[in-house]
Amino acid sequence: MRKATFNLFLLFVFLMPLCLLAQAPQPSDSICPIPLYTGSFYSSGIPEGQQAPDFTVFNSNGQSFNLASTLQLGKPVLLINGSLTCPVFRNKIATINQIQAQYGSAISTVVVLTVEAHPTSISPYFGYVNITGQNQQEGILFPQPQTYGQRLRLSDTLHQRYSISVPVFVDLPCNAWWSTYGPAPNNAYLIKPNGEVFSKHGWFDRAPDRIFCDIDSLLGSTSGLCQPAQGPGVFQANVLNSNSYGLLGSTLFNYVDLINTGFVPVEILIMTLEEQLPDTSWQTAYCADICYSPGVDSIVVWLAANDTLHFSLDFFTGSSPAMGKSKIGFRNQQDVQNKFSFWLEASTFSSGFSAWSTTETTMQIKAGSAWPLKANEQVRGVFDLQGRCLPKQGYSPEIPGFYVLHTNFGRQRIWVKE
Repeated sequence: MRKATFNLFLLFVFLMPLCLLAQAPQPSDSICPIPLYTGSFYSSGIPEGQQAPDFTVFNSNGQSFNLASTLQLGKPVLLINGSLTCPVFRNKIATINQIQAQYGSAISTVVVLTVEAHPTSISPYFGYVNITGQNQQEGILFPQPQTYGQRLRLSDTLHQRYSISVPVFVDLPCNAWWSTYGPAPNNAYLIKPNGEVFSKHGWFDRAPDRIFCDIDSLLGSTSGLCQPAQGPGVFQANVLNSNSYGLLGSTLFNYVDLINTGFVPVEILIMTLEEQLPDTSWQTAYCADICYSPGVDSIVVWLAANDTLHFSLDFFTGSSPAMGKSKIGFRNQQDVQNKFSFWLEASTFSSGFSAWSTTETTMQIKAGSAWPLKANEQVRGVFDLQGRCLPKQGYSPEIPGFYVLHTNFGRQRIWVKE
């Protein structure tokens, strides 16, 4: 029923022309309800060979982008969908900047920021809160905007935190672009000057789709950036943390960096070799080139020459103190001897706040200060009272309040002062 309702919703939006506004919406305009979408990002949107519907979007300065007017300049247009909370999109910013540097005079490249993929509220692609380990590490923790102004502010935050060399625009309050050209978190369209979709990526520049090859093909150029794979290649796997710790019900993250140490792309099989979870309330999920749903136990990723892929195994934990672990294997698809496997573990503990009395000693520390650790004491996690692990764990949080500091010596209640 949910899928049928969503399809009718898409049909209704598609049959209507996209809004061609003369002026930008008001910042106070509410964001329309965002339906859950768990379908394929390759089948949604506009197929290759069809005409791209016209649309107008605006940036935070009120400047507009209109597709038809831009195509009249006689150059192809590359449309890239993204959101601040989508780590896959942020990881592609370097590629976007490279496209601008290589083809800036030959094509028009723009980014359209749409619904947030991994907000601190429910994800529109998962149906539950899934902030991802990378967002947690980088402090990209934002709720789904409720107004157009809030969506514009996230665009400003993107520019403040990341250097992106192409224009960035924002979808309209009722998500017209996302509904027609998506739904997807990071798809892309390369459009001919006549408005025909030349190539569509369900995930922007994710193998087997290669954006430099597509652009070279359309322009009839040879950039040198479209290189076919030659030989099996070689990669290295480095475990960043094999253990993670947190409060009951929290999501815990273990990280492995996959590094292509050669000069040709590498195709890597990632799979769960063995898993020992305490009960059915625990689940694991991969985040690699994209973030996958729990239950996916094998994927294949493509790693470019001299590139690094940040892999995380996410543990969704239960309501009782416990420990779970998974053995994850990484194997070169063209060289079975180039392989690695590691046990990754996660443990949860009770905060114990209900058992702490008001007279019990609590460490007091100034916000943003380094932890006064003992010899050989190491920080394993800093958590708020909801069990969320905080970034920048070498220092106390910037926001005053109560927290839990967990080290290899145990846990302690912390009062962070201004």
